[in-house]
Amino acid sequence: MSEKKVNIETRRTSCRQWRFRTLLCIALAFPLLMLVCVKKEHLLHTLRGPAVERLSVEEVPSDQLADHLEALGLSSDSSIKIMRFSNGKSQKLHGRFLHITDIHPDPLYRTGSSIENVCHRGQPDGKEDEATRFGTAMAGCDSSMDLMEYTLKWIENNLRDKIDFVVWTGDNIRHDNDRNNPRTEAEIFDMNAKLTKRFEAMFRNPKSVDPRDFDVSIVPSVGNNDVFPHNLFSLGPTLQTREFYNMWANLVPEDQQRAFARDTSFFVEVIPGKLAVLSINTLYLYKANPLVDNCNSKKQPGFQLLLWLGYVLEELRTRGMKVWLTGHVPPLPKNFDQSCYDKYTLWTNEYRDVIIGGLYGHMNMDHFVPVDGKKSWKSVEQSAAALEKDLDDDAYPYEDDQDDDEVLQSAVEASDARLMGAKPVNKNAYMDSVREGYYKKVASRMGKIKADKKKDKKKKKKKKKHPKNNSVERYSIVNVAGSVIPTFNPAFRVWEYNTTGLEGSMAQDCSSSFKPWDAFFRQLDSQIEFDVSSEAKGDAWGSLSSIMRGSKEKKVDKTIPKRMPSNLKPGPGYAAQLFSPTRFVQYYADLETIEKDYKKALKLGASEDEAAAAAFKYQVEYCSDSEPYSMKSLLAQDYIDLAVKLAHNDTMWEKYTERAFCSTGYDG
Repeated sequence: MSEKKVNIETRRTSCRQWRFRTLLCIALAFPLLMLVCVKKEHLLHTLRGPAVERLSVEEVPSDQLADHLEALGLSSDSSIKIMRFSNGKSQKLHGRFLHITDIHPDPLYRTGSSIENVCHRGQPDGKEDEATRFGTAMAGCDSSMDLMEYTLKWIENNLRDKIDFVVWTGDNIRHDNDRNNPRTEAEIFDMNAKLTKRFEAMFRNPKSVDPRDFDVSIVPSVGNNDVFPHNLFSLGPTLQTREFYNMWANLVPEDQQRAFARDTSFFVEVIPGKLAVLSINTLYLYKANPLVDNCNSKKQPGFQLLLWLGYVLEELRTRGMKVWLTGHVPPLPKNFDQSCYDKYTLWTNEYRDVIIGGLYGHMNMDHFVPVDGKKSWKSVEQSAAALEKDLDDDAYPYEDDQDDDEVLQSAVEASDARLMGAKPVNKNAYMDSVREGYYKKVASRMGKIKADKKKDKKKKKKKKKHPKNNSVERYSIVNVAGSVIPTFNPAFRVWEYNTTGLEGSMAQDCSSSFKPWDAFFRQLDSQIEFDVSSEAKGDAWGSLSSIMRGSKEKKVDKTIPKRMPSNLKPGPGYAAQLFSPTRFVQYYADLETIEKDYKKALKLGASEDEAAAAAFKYQVEYCSDSEPYSMKSLLAQDYIDLAVKLAHNDTMWEKYTERAFCSTGYDG
């Protein structure tokens, strides 16, 4: 072979080897390159948050019979929205939700026993003293297990497929009102766990094996009787907070586990990225909790709860979400420590662009209270002025110096001295105080604003823009629900809300720019620990005092919100828009009629269960658009207008109190 041919062959061999080596390098490098890309995408995912699942919102005609909806008092002209996600899941929205509270089931309840013996034992002293199967309104006994079970059956049979979520605001255990059978911690946990499982079974997706997959979301809250001893509850982690997390493991989002372990508060995105329900542990603000002295000292549970609330509300505002606040004890001065009440009211008012309203239980009466944000600002300022005058910079007013053992002992003694029950006492006096202390004051303020406007018009002055803090926006509406326990007739409510515009809202969704919730809560946990540590500059009262005296020191009490930015518009609780509440339907069980029908069915030969099934039912007591004070919608303005009417119209007031006491004829 010539030298020329050898060189050509050598070059060909070299080229083949080069190509082989190149392909081999590419083959070896490809997995590494893919790994780098995956790592990069994971980093971007961590920084930006998970990509939004592409979805569509489809409007379909209601598949429910209009006659059936109308019989339930529900609007029959609304269509159903179906949200379809890219992962194959879908969510059906009816524009309704259920609020149920204070069930108080009593496993010791015995039909035919003496009401005087809290329906637990003894021969009745005549018909009036006999415990009936479903209970007697105003008698003072807790709910029979039949009342609880038939109530839940009625909801399951009539409402389950017509609502989007459930607000369940606590008190799921009997009162501690029987000296012969004092409650135990084990009994309290056991009944709460049983009722939780019952709710889960009602609303879980039957086609799914995932225990956290629900057709209807459930948002529970801790009641003051759900703890041992009643009312007393400390910051976690404790045995009790762990027990609640174990019971509610399928209801509390997994990424909120650590936060929940501290303050037993959480939220659920009932419409992902759009609408949330916040469950507030109001026991940390409740003056009957011996561990609550104020919300100003960093070691107080209310201070730390308000820190959590503020950070969460700000994040929800940033994400463009709207929220309902829910909890057991209503935020009223008679219930909350004054500093806790003022600060909580400020948060509800200054985040009125985010918060739709508040839903609470505990008081067993159906009514509403407009709480005044402007008044709470004044109260906070007065507290700061008093601090400046009377206290050293390093002092915490009203700080509790007792150790936990002493507080626990005093709570047990108080529990023994004042056993709680369900019998209504002086409720008319309370409602009169609501009329005098809230409705008439609102009417006076609204009258003054109206008179000023007329005066300006008469003098032909340039129309003045009255400041917001003198208008409806200074008020937040506290809705207090009727209860299942027969303090009065058993009751619950279905709310209806606006879903028009959801399609456009989804099209504008930009939640991919936010960090994942688990990352947010990890950061929040560290932030709260720092805020309550000695490393954080200043203390709550000292920082408030410095703010009020105009100090340039950078001391900020983070449990007091900043004023709502002027560029933000009022939210669904103040202006008609997506998620605004439109109307509600109030249901009640007329126990006297139910007992008569039950006895009649027994006489006709029906078995006890057949007679109970035929007799027991809930019916519409009234709707928010019912006469004599029909509300056109459920915005703050509508409530303020109603408060003005109730302040001076005795006929309306008589009807209002009749409904507040769930049509029992109570007069005491």
